Amino acid sequence: MRVGGSGPGRLALLTGCVILALAGHLRAQSPAGLPAVAIQPAFPSLTFDRPVALAYPDDGKNLLFVVEQHRARIWSFPNAKDTSDKQLYLELPDPISRDNEEGLLGLAFHPKYKENGEFFVYYSAQDGPTNRRSVVSRFKVSKDDPRKADPGSETRIWVGAPDPYGNHNGGCIAFGPDGFLYITLGDSGAADDPLTTGQNPSDWFGSILRIDVDRPAEGKAYGIPKDNPRLRDPKRFARWAPEVYCIGLRNVWKFTFDRKTGTLWAGDVGQNLWENVYIVENGGNYGWSLFEGFHPFRQRQKKDPASPITKPLADYPHGPNQPGGRKDTGLSITGGYVYRGKSLPELDGVYVYGDYETGRIWGLRAENGKTVKVGEILDINKQPRLHIAAFGEDPDGELSILAFDGKIYRLTLDRK
Repeated sequence: MRVGGSGPGRLALLTGCVILALAGHLRAQSPAGLPAVAIQPAFPSLTFDRPVALAYPDDGKNLLFVVEQHRARIWSFPNAKDTSDKQLYLELPDPISRDNEEGLLGLAFHPKYKENGEFFVYYSAQDGPTNRRSVVSRFKVSKDDPRKADPGSETRIWVGAPDPYGNHNGGCIAFGPDGFLYITLGDSGAADDPLTTGQNPSDWFGSILRIDVDRPAEGKAYGIPKDNPRLRDPKRFARWAPEVYCIGLRNVWKFTFDRKTGTLWAGDVGQNLWENVYIVENGGNYGWSLFEGFHPFRQRQKKDPASPITKPLADYPHGPNQPGGRKDTGLSITGGYVYRGKSLPELDGVYVYGDYETGRIWGLRAENGKTVKVGEILDINKQPRLHIAAFGEDPDGELSILAFDGKIYRLTLDRK
């Protein structure tokens, strides 16, 4: 699913394993000093069409919900390996743009879903002067059936600016530990930041936004958190749109919060050479399009003066001939999660991410915002090559992979 070098359409050969004896089992360790993982089908009886997001409400029912991109459907099913109970929760009506990187892209359940039945979706709408723009809408669950949404309950909460291109739509939405809704959209599309939005904080492109969906204000369907950059320091961030949380990101394909620390992690799809992993902070500037991660890019705009440029924690190259001769190549990063489950204790605290095009998976362990260990944790010579469209996390913190073969896979330890 690659267009102009963007995602989710863009993982590296394990050269060997060190065998450790732990708890009476022989367990493999990757060359990076991280546990080696394998994959296996999580729900063998279930198949989806272009699954791009997995979410669940905090209501104690242990149901998972999967988003199908182009069919604009959301399915629910029990979080049980042998389940075949797949039920349609919502299907969005046309008109929806369904270009390669458009469609239904994001799903987030309200933190108080158990009480209010509200959830939010991000999709590509066919309207406006360019006939395409991104929309975040609120829906409610049906009053008659908890496994169905009410399709007539849609209320548009946030409507993006007219978009001239069909790619770089981000589409990830999630509620943070603060209860606010975070939204990512790309730099408007095409290639090379054609509208020079990366260092322009007055627009929404190339940014992560943060809004308050519970307290509308100033004639909008949402409010602005008081510690968003523009509100907390109006002089320093005078040029920033009130909704903007951070800038300088090309096309974040999945961001997530560490459920233990609240840290915000993002995988940012690169242009021609590098894919990047960031820890994202309030008011941060991540360099696009002056930089592609660590590396200078086209100097066609001035750096926004409000914040210094923050470099990524890790990157990986598109080709084996980049500086350092690295072989862990890929084409489009898929951001993942910091693992906080129980079944893989060796992976606790490791940020797991992958590449859509090559199926490689990496792990990154950080301390105090700095990388301690990073490297491949999956031997792709032993596993089926997956087009990794998204990672998912269940209520217990266990990680899964949504792949474009239509299956969901579970991460397990690679035991030797």
